[in-house]
Amino acid sequence: MMCVFFFFFCVCVQVCITSRNNASISNFGGGFR
Repeated sequence: MMCVFFFFFCVCVQVCITSRNNASISNFGGGFR
């Protein structure tokens, strides 16, 4: 259960970082989606 919470936290952090930096979205979004 803790792993699920940690994974969700990591996703939130990634969204916060990508929302600030558009360059990361084109880089990270391509591999994630």
